[in-house]
Amino acid sequence: MKLIVFGRVPQLGQVKTRLAAHYGPAQALAIYRELLELSLSQTQGPLGVVRELCLAGQDVDGECASLAQRFGLVLGSQCLGDLGQRMAGAFEQAFVLHGRVVLIGSDCPLLDASHIEWSFEQLERHDAVFVPTEDGGYSLIGLRRMLPSLFTHIEWSTDTVMALTRQRLRDAGASWSESGVLWDVDEPRDWQRWLNRLSARN
Repeated sequence: MKLIVFGRVPQLGQVKTRLAAHYGPAQALAIYRELLELSLSQTQGPLGVVRELCLAGQDVDGECASLAQRFGLVLGSQCLGDLGQRMAGAFEQAFVLHGRVVLIGSDCPLLDASHIEWSFEQLERHDAVFVPTEDGGYSLIGLRRMLPSLFTHIEWSTDTVMALTRQRLRDAGASWSESGVLWDVDEPRDWQRWLNRLSARN
């Protein structure tokens, strides 16, 4: 089993651009770092799971290498291409050694260890598993066999991603499971929603 966390090397002006338009690049970078660290802290799942931080960009300063070591993940690199091509590449590489593979991003602070454990359990009896998000996409995808059609000719970051993915699954004759819907932090209102949630916990 393998868990892949997709992330981007934290660089000023290169992450959370929609947040940067409101908060400024420096604050957007700080938010991204907080979300990435939170995502890595939530990756503790079933025993025997290989965990990887799979990066876009060059970790020149070693910041991500230090994070990965701190949370017990190995460090890997995303291939070139759009999001679909990069995810497909990560799955293909993982399936060389692993029979069940789960991939998450670093934008969903509500996604925790219980979702990850649940996803591996679902892959014992389903071809795929997803945690959908309110914006029409998903924050987690897990597969037990390669389904190439899930990664091609999809307009990523639109509200049609999950709906089209379901259609591709039906066309492929694949079985899948979905959790309840969560939400990502992409817009300033999302970040404020998360802060409000943290405040309510205290």
